[in-house]
Amino acid sequence: MSGKRLSREAVAHMEIGRTAISRPLAWLLASLFLLAVFAVPIVQYQIGVHTPKGASPLWDMGLPVQEVEGSFSSRVSTANTLFLEKLDLLESNVEENSFLRSFFLPSLQSFYFNVLGQGNEKVVVADDGWLFFRPGIEFLSGPPFLDREQLQSRIAGHELWQNPVQPDPLQAIVDFHRQLRERGIQLILLPIPVKASIQPEKISGYRFTGPVRNRDWDNFLQQLAENDVTVFDSRSLLAGYAKKHGAAFLQTDTHWLPGAMDLVAAQLAGELRTVVPGLESSPSFSLQPRQVEAVGDVARMLTLPPAYVPFLQSVEVEQVVSGDNEFWQPDTSSEILLLGDSFTNIFSTPGLGWGRSGGLAEHLSYHLGYSVDLLSRNDSGAFVTREMLGLELARGRDRLAGKRVVVWEFAERELSQGDWKLIDLSLGVPSESSFFVTDPGQQMEVTAVVAAVSRSPRPGSVPYRDNILTLHLLDLTGQKDGLQGTEALVYGFGMRDNRLTDLASLRPGDRITITLSAWDDVERQFGSYRRSPLDDEMLELELPNWGTLNHD
Repeated sequence: MSGKRLSREAVAHMEIGRTAISRPLAWLLASLFLLAVFAVPIVQYQIGVHTPKGASPLWDMGLPVQEVEGSFSSRVSTANTLFLEKLDLLESNVEENSFLRSFFLPSLQSFYFNVLGQGNEKVVVADDGWLFFRPGIEFLSGPPFLDREQLQSRIAGHELWQNPVQPDPLQAIVDFHRQLRERGIQLILLPIPVKASIQPEKISGYRFTGPVRNRDWDNFLQQLAENDVTVFDSRSLLAGYAKKHGAAFLQTDTHWLPGAMDLVAAQLAGELRTVVPGLESSPSFSLQPRQVEAVGDVARMLTLPPAYVPFLQSVEVEQVVSGDNEFWQPDTSSEILLLGDSFTNIFSTPGLGWGRSGGLAEHLSYHLGYSVDLLSRNDSGAFVTREMLGLELARGRDRLAGKRVVVWEFAERELSQGDWKLIDLSLGVPSESSFFVTDPGQQMEVTAVVAAVSRSPRPGSVPYRDNILTLHLLDLTGQKDGLQGTEALVYGFGMRDNRLTDLASLRPGDRITITLSAWDDVERQFGSYRRSPLDDEMLELELPNWGTLNHD
């Protein structure tokens, strides 16, 4: 056999077959493996034991105690769906609160970013320190957003316990336009292009002849024109601004530069003057420049070590103030209503980090010489501001009274990624409610049971560092007469500066002590922040309170 040449497979088999390991080494390796298997959950358990009093432990799935009604098969199906939802919630909690994640992820992300020049599932790292939000790039490079197969895929692409989205933006826009037209109000759409559309060369390294668009963009505009819907073209304005100034967007943020936003506001004001002639001018508005330095929302999604701050960018924000030197405020009696998302709020909402009173609504009012009305909220521009308007109307508050124009601003990536649910704009009748509402200027400490709580996004998973949760509370007890047994709808911070709060740990069935105050007292400060609603649309019709969780 000494003269026979063995094949590679035979040699490999002989070498593997002769792999030897001493008994002490085998015991050591097995012990280390078992130690790792048991140490992680034990350490995580000890961390969970020290969660604040009143907060649910990591493993608490929050299964409700009420029984499910209906036939046996429907009860089994409902219970199974509920279990899967809570299991998903448990998995999310394990991922978000794992000490391994918090210990290793920042260092690993730092290695990927600094050594390999890579981002993560949300962030694309480009040339010269530019960062891009990946969903924006996917909107441009993805399939046509009106394609029938794409729409059907989005309808089917939801978890068992989630409601399917309404994926067709044309259906929602045309329906909104129809309802406004019935009241004699004109709709003007203001889609804001994603950063990669205006500055694609930062990613590709190639010079493009013009802005990049999704393949269905021209088809989208044509069908809107056929339905007599007016679209204001911000893309050409932003592309011209970028060509003249080198950029139209913040370097590590999803949003535009102050100057680019002001250009759009000025041109839009000119068009509104022709649509709504005879507006009474209020030339008392003035601009006060202020230098603002901040870290972009895309940079914050990188989950780098806290001490790592290479992303600071300084810009000049022009704050709009009135003649008596007070910050601009929306005018609910205005003939113009602006619906907007974070592109409207970026220089208005302090929580976004880029200053205040310098956003789209303020600059539109400045160029008009006329204060506009405003409904805005960060994120979900496909439906959330229409939903805010619909809720006001359903409660019997006619926010559309006296309006002649509604300007609807939203980020264009919503066209392929948003939920374009249809919103009814019928005016309701104010009705009596058993829900407790705190009087303006008052605070009250109550004890209550959590009936339902909305879910907060994982820190770093969305471009916003703050998120408001919605709670439904039962069995309220407190010092106020007649409070016993009532219920309440409560808003409160579930995520603050990219950190989950104690409210985010609450589960149905928890008994809590919470201080309630009037939502009206804080709405101007927090009303534009991203909020996670409850699934029950009827509950969302109730007037909310503002809540801060108490600890013994």
